Amino acid sequence: MKKHTAMVGIAPVRPLAEQVYETIRDAICVGEFASGARMSEDSLAAALDVSRQPVHQALRQLHREGFLQEAGRRGLVVVPMSIELAEHVFDLRAALDETAAANAARRADASTRQQGETILRAGRRAVAARDIPAMIDADFRFHCYIYELSGNPLIETFATMNWHHVRRVATALSTRLLSLAPLWQEHEDILVAVRDGNAAAAGSLARHHVEKVAGTLKTFGTAPFDAASGAAASGAAASGGEAADALSGKRVREV
Repeated sequence: MKKHTAMVGIAPVRPLAEQVYETIRDAICVGEFASGARMSEDSLAAALDVSRQPVHQALRQLHREGFLQEAGRRGLVVVPMSIELAEHVFDLRAALDETAAANAARRADASTRQQGETILRAGRRAVAARDIPAMIDADFRFHCYIYELSGNPLIETFATMNWHHVRRVATALSTRLLSLAPLWQEHEDILVAVRDGNAAAAGSLARHHVEKVAGTLKTFGTAPFDAASGAAASGAAASGGEAADALSGKRVREV
């Protein structure tokens, strides 16, 4: 007879500071906080319905990762968007992607093509539907797939962290991202080189892909980034009350 028990498994809850960190980071990446917005611990804690401690920890981590910067008596503020920031983000991505793709080609197996094709189809659908958030998500999943195939957990860790900076740049340029749709074919070329085990070609194609995107971004000029900074000038109130507005309704689960 089967023994019944009330002792069933409990779904694990992630640490509160981690949830707070991800919530604030995502709000920065999708533009809910303008460039230069003041990050008030009190306002953020009230908006997320948590104590100040996990907010303090989250803000310090975001500062270390380059999303926030010191601004004298104002404390921590969101790092302003700029073409220089975009260039730095893509410089790092080019180096990581080249190494990841080359390593992935050395480790690819028979299932590589099928798994990659599934991601590419999602990207093509997003392009056809002119669905920019879906485009960004599919791009992330494709590159994460290559990072995982590389077998180097450090590449995956740093590339994923850098990706959130890429998301922020992409959001600032969201009205122009559709002009990058033709670059999706380059994902196919990278995947073919990985499948064929051609490490040199895979690495070269991956670097060229990122550098081409970065070069295209430069043709947009500074206007999209200037607009983001302009929003900060009018929207980043000295009181820091914008934090509560941006995160209104976003609660995190506390143990």
